[in-house]
Amino acid sequence: MRFPEEIINSIFTIILIKMKLQFAKTALFSLMLSGFLFSSCDKTEETPDTGKYGLGVLISNEGTFGAGNGSISYYDLEGDSVINEIFQLENNRSLGDVVQSVSRIGDYAFIQVNNSNKIEIVDGKSFAEVGVLQNLTQVRYAIGDENRAYATAWGTWGADGKVYFIDVNTLSVSDSVSTGNGPEALLLFGENLFVANSGGWGLDNTISIISTTNKTLLKTLTVGANPKSLVIDKNDKLWVLCSGSTIYDANWMPSGHYPSTLVQVNPITMVVEKEIPLFADQHPSKIAINPAGDKLYIGGGFGFSGIYTFGINEVSFTSNKLIDKSFYGFDVNQDDGNIFAYESLNFTERGNLYIYSESGVEKGTYTVGIAPNGSSLKRK
Repeated sequence: MRFPEEIINSIFTIILIKMKLQFAKTALFSLMLSGFLFSSCDKTEETPDTGKYGLGVLISNEGTFGAGNGSISYYDLEGDSVINEIFQLENNRSLGDVVQSVSRIGDYAFIQVNNSNKIEIVDGKSFAEVGVLQNLTQVRYAIGDENRAYATAWGTWGADGKVYFIDVNTLSVSDSVSTGNGPEALLLFGENLFVANSGGWGLDNTISIISTTNKTLLKTLTVGANPKSLVIDKNDKLWVLCSGSTIYDANWMPSGHYPSTLVQVNPITMVVEKEIPLFADQHPSKIAINPAGDKLYIGGGFGFSGIYTFGINEVSFTSNKLIDKSFYGFDVNQDDGNIFAYESLNFTERGNLYIYSESGVEKGTYTVGIAPNGSSLKRK
């Protein structure tokens, strides 16, 4: 029997549609499978290579003055362990005299060796040496990013301090701007640097505000006695810890004190908004902030006892001591809020790292180098 041509055409059309649908399903499944596989590959490829020292805490140990035994310790966040003298270990030579600070900048770690007047620059992952910046008299601290860095230096006795501009691509000093006495910590807000003039060899009570675009001094702002440390809170307010200092008579006997204070600055208008008294005769040297940006930690410094907390909305300091122990310096991990505190027993034997939770519960103690004073914590 012969079917009409219309029926035959309809049957072929139905078969063709089914074949196309089956092909489409197969193609879609293949596409989804390949997408999953490529996604998995991408995730594998995105895992960063942190090397031996790329993800962890670099601790600066001053060492004994004049002995040239300053060092860097490494705390492994994942392995919960410490490796000491990692610069010497990787480069087979000493680091220098008085390691003041260490900073992770771009792919590098910058090590400020104060009494050797230099910055040693190493690869951030392997800690192999890649360069050195010499003749930076009494260099103190450095901050920066992949392209540019800035370092403070006290200079010689009686001279103004300086901020050095460093090209991270060429690892060379490109410029400098004069500051007040003893420039210490520095902080970048927008395109402006805020530099705490600590007094250095004497006294100072100012913040130098420097344009990184024009490389010029924009303003000198008067704050409390001997400002040393700076942070920005969640409301973009700048907090300055002014340590104050002990006053000595002609025979170098203590005769009084400049009190320590906490000063809030609007970094946009460059105006002091409030000043809060801290201690009449005690001189903390470090301020840090919690990850939420609403709680300050105050402490650190030779002869100062305790780490205190202060909420950014409080109107007066109430001596809320979180940790009752003396530390030479401390920092706060911005990933988990843990407090890394550094105990310097003296300047001839090894000190200790103490780790506390944000609420002040001790989590561990580790032996580090001589006179540990601070650290650079790598963000995950």
